[in-house]
This record gives sequence, C-alpha cells and structure tokens, in this order.
Amino acid sequence: MTSLSRLFKDAKPQEAAMLPGNRFFVRRLSVEGEDVPGQVNLALEAISPFPLEQMLVGFVTSADGKQVLAYAAHRRRFTAEESFAWPEDCPVVPEFLALCGHRPAADGIVVHRSDDRLTALAWKAGDELPAAIVVAELADADEAAIAREAATRADLAADTPVENLTGALSGAIVEGNLVLKGEFEGSFTIPKKGQDDSDIRDSDFLAERRKKERLNLLLWNAARVGAAVLVVSLLLDIAGIIVGMRSQSLEKVNESRRELVADIEASQAITSRILELGVKRLLPMEMLALVNEKRPATVEFTNIHCEIKAAKGSAIAKPMMTVDAKTPNAGDISDFLKAIQAMPEVEAVTPGEPRVRETSTTFRLEITFKQPALLKAAETIKQ
Repeated sequence: MTSLSRLFKDAKPQEAAMLPGNRFFVRRLSVEGEDVPGQVNLALEAISPFPLEQMLVGFVTSADGKQVLAYAAHRRRFTAEESFAWPEDCPVVPEFLALCGHRPAADGIVVHRSDDRLTALAWKAGDELPAAIVVAELADADEAAIAREAATRADLAADTPVENLTGALSGAIVEGNLVLKGEFEGSFTIPKKGQDDSDIRDSDFLAERRKKERLNLLLWNAARVGAAVLVVSLLLDIAGIIVGMRSQSLEKVNESRRELVADIEASQAITSRILELGVKRLLPMEMLALVNEKRPATVEFTNIHCEIKAAKGSAIAKPMMTVDAKTPNAGDISDFLKAIQAMPEVEAVTPGEPRVRETSTTFRLEITFKQPALLKAAETIKQ
C-alpha cells in the first residue's frame, strides 16, 4: 500500500522491515561534530574489506550525539527477491535494534532467542548503546556460548550477569518516530530526523522517498481545501433553494453540479498526473537484475550508477545505467555487449574504450533503457 493510499485510510501504525542481524557486521563508534554520516563512512572504509559502494550501511546515534551504533552488510548478502520485498515507504533496519531498548542497570549481557537465531548484546553500565552485538544461528551456538563471546568482545568479566529473552521483534512508525520493541519490557525509539540514517538503503532512494512524501502532503492539503470549498458551495445552493423560486433554485442546483463535475474531473486529472509521475521512477535494482542475467561468468561488476537523464542530442529523459566492470577474458566483453543490445528493454548501449591492466581488462558500458519495457519487466520480476 502506498503512502498516498494511506492518507485516505484509517490511521494505522506503519510497520518496519526487520532484517536478520547475522547479515551485518556491527561497530560502536565515537563521533564529534555535525558530519556524523561522513565520520561513519570513513570508519567503515577503514575496517570493511569491500568498497562502501557495495555495502548497505546504516547507523543510530546516542542522545548526546557522541556515539553511534553502525552496521553494514554487503549487497550480495540479500537476494534480489529479498530487496524487492522491502516496502518503499517503511524503514528497513536490522532486527537487533529492537533489543537496544532493554538495558540492564549495570554491566550485563542480554541474550534473545528467536525461531531462527540467537542475539547477544553486551552492555556496560550507563551506556545508551551496546558495547558489542553477536548474532548466530541456533544450530551454531547456545545461550551460554554466545553470551561468553559477547562478553569477550566488550571486555566484560566472564561472570557478567546474563538475562535471557524470547518473543517476536517488531517495529512501527508512531507519531513520526520509529519505535522498535519485542515481547518484553522496553523499546528503542529512533526519532524522525534519524530514520534515514538508520535505514540501510541508498541515499538516492531515501531522497526520492522524501520527495514523494512532500508531494503526498501537498495533495492531501489540496484535497482538504477542495472538500471545504465543495461543502460551502453545497450549503449556498441549499440556501438558494429555500429562499428562491423553485425554477431559479433548480437552475442553481444544476449549475452547482456542473461545477462539481468539473472539480472532480480536475481532481482526477491531478491524481492521474501524480500517478504518472510516480510511475516514472528510477528502478536501479530492476535494471541491475536485467543486465546481470546477461553477464558472463568471467565479468565482474566494479561499479554501478543509475540515473534518469536525457541522452546526447535528445530532450527526453530516460533511465540510464553506467556499468564499470572487469574480466580476465577480453573476448567476453563483445559477447556481453551483444547480449545487452539484444534485450527488448534496452534502447541503446554506448561502450567505453577497454583498458588492459596486467591479467584483466576493464571496460564501461552506458545503457539506456526503454521506460515502458523496463516498467513491464519490473512488474514481472516482482510477481
């Protein structure tokens, strides 16, 4: 259900997508100043074996702004089907954040058992964020073992008290804030201004979502004003029927109904335009999925960039994807290029000049997609 449709439904808590914690590596970091995202990225670049462009990154900040709990996962840890299932208008966060609201009064370990995993959070007295988080499958560990590992990572004593929890974890938007909790005491709240930082999806996607939310708000305000105008018009028409002659009253009613029809048609035109703009959205995951089907086994993508822009010599903006890749077999570049050119969703492919570096060849492809065919393919993929 889209954000626009929710405006016209009964108000209900908006759920959050909770991802398995064992897909992520987690670090608690100290930060200073205002550029917290930049500091988090620098810290993760220093400890991550992969470029940040290949990672899904998020973080939450302590109330004093001096510490963050950062988490990241390689994009390949999630399948295309899993990524497509993430709701566009809901936050996507790791499930262990729901346990951060249950803090011991002193040093302690909190171990949560779900149907599939064990999650251990190591706490130091007075801290707002856990010192260490360990997640393991049920088949690989038990409560005692994972508690010992969490204590070791947090430099806590071996006899640190352990509290065991069970129950489902969930999250929902309540009055603009993201509230994460489980079937036990305590909840972890992420304020509205920090929700984009906690969401693991790309900044471009989150910026586009904010634009849609602002557009929906403007449409809702316009609809309320229009409804008020219609109510006033109807009241004036009723007053005219009571105080005027019958023929004059009937004529006024007919005229008011013509205006109402015109207003409805205008509203429908606006709604259709909004829906049309909503359809012309960037579909990076769908484009990547289509191109990846044609990728030879020896070709490795090193960088992907998607945008909507007009090609040279054209005034019409279309979805485009720039692919940087490398391969030890230069002959596969031609086969890859021909395979992409033959795709019905692709309008044009502009290859760059290949460069030979030692045992591999690097190359670039600029792929322009056909918007209608891409949208049709995206719907097929989601089904």
